[in-house]
Amino acid sequence: MTATENAVDAGYEAQVAVIGSMLLEPRCIPQVLSALRPEDFTHGPSRLAFSAIRGLIHQGKPPDIVTICDALHADEGTIQYLRQCMELTPTAANVMAYVPIVRRSAALLRIKDLAGQVMESRDLDGAETLVRQMTAMLSATERMPRMTAVELATDFLERMKAEKKPEYLPWGIPTLDRRCYAELGDVILLGGYASAGKTLLSIQTALAQAKRYKVGYYTLETKPEKMADRMFAHLARVSLSDIKTRNFADDVWGRFAEAASRFTSECPIEFVRASGSSAEDIADDAIGHGYQVIYLDYVQLLSSPNDRNTSEYEKVTRNSQTLKRFAQSQAIAIVELAQLKRPDTDKGKNPVPPNMHSFKESGQLEQDADIALLLWPSDNNDNTSDRRLKIGKNKEGGRATVDLRFQPGIQTMTELVREEGNDVQRDLIEKGRHVKSENRRKAREALKGQEQFTEVNIPDKDMPF
Repeated sequence: MTATENAVDAGYEAQVAVIGSMLLEPRCIPQVLSALRPEDFTHGPSRLAFSAIRGLIHQGKPPDIVTICDALHADEGTIQYLRQCMELTPTAANVMAYVPIVRRSAALLRIKDLAGQVMESRDLDGAETLVRQMTAMLSATERMPRMTAVELATDFLERMKAEKKPEYLPWGIPTLDRRCYAELGDVILLGGYASAGKTLLSIQTALAQAKRYKVGYYTLETKPEKMADRMFAHLARVSLSDIKTRNFADDVWGRFAEAASRFTSECPIEFVRASGSSAEDIADDAIGHGYQVIYLDYVQLLSSPNDRNTSEYEKVTRNSQTLKRFAQSQAIAIVELAQLKRPDTDKGKNPVPPNMHSFKESGQLEQDADIALLLWPSDNNDNTSDRRLKIGKNKEGGRATVDLRFQPGIQTMTELVREEGNDVQRDLIEKGRHVKSENRRKAREALKGQEQFTEVNIPDKDMPF
């Protein structure tokens, strides 16, 4: 007898034992119903008996051999089968030991059926869908894991006594490190206006996390080579413009070499070009490569199996829900970059800071996030101005707004620590920048529709008179 046949026989015997236990001792029925479903019973008569017992319980009727036979309109063969279940089951005390055998046997048969469909697939897309279903079955755990009050209290006290303190995802930004207790399995949303610096900031935080975790960065619109340019501008403190034009002095090579050494040895992020991928594609790839933290740049670009017939709202909602389930089931942290709507304005037509309603397409993004960060320029009329980073949602910590020094040349953002006594000076500088920007804007508007003259500087020797 083969291993598969043994598994099938064990599954059949376990199904008989479960039905027999439910008939012998009705008090065990609620436990069994919480752990099994009709589809877990691959043996026809066992599935019918289980469904009948389940239906009677839902109707508030006593489940015994008489009521079950009546519900099934049972013939002599069914009655004989139920009696056999009771005879072959010596006690109902071991019923919960039979439950995992029933589930594993059913899962094996379903996987075998899917494998057969894969063999008969005529296109790659169909085969990939079937393989994805097989992967989900193999990674499935208990249907609804639970802990009793005693288990929760004991676990809490043990964690509090442990010498090793818990580890949370590092960000490299002091305020986030103090306030955001992000763990593996969490979803973190990083939203920003177009060109606000989401990717730049995410590279910095990914580098900080890659020192401790295996990080995969999925880029859906930017080539990994361009990501590398930005990253090395940050690590080597070399102007991105010089990197793009290859216009740098020979001594810069030493800084590149040092940056490459630190990157490959201390924080080896893997960049993945994922344009056209769906949430399921990302999940499968992340599991296959053992990532603990993944970045998505950006989440609204994820595709959907039925893109043509799906609105943007439905697509983003579905992908967000899929990623949330994936993060929780696989204990993988997901940092989702997202575009924000254009900034709203107040009555004076001045841009107002973004909030949790600023995310485009779907409110599901903010709902599924454990932490949500919002990034925007301190001066919306000057894209070179410093940045502001707001912790807009934080399930397990406080909210705050962080000032970041923006250095686009070397692709770096650094938290500006407010020193006591400098707040007034900082506010004056910020107001001065705003006034200058506003004056430039008014000057541009005043010149619209007017003829403009520009002075031409010509050396005296070339003057005609």
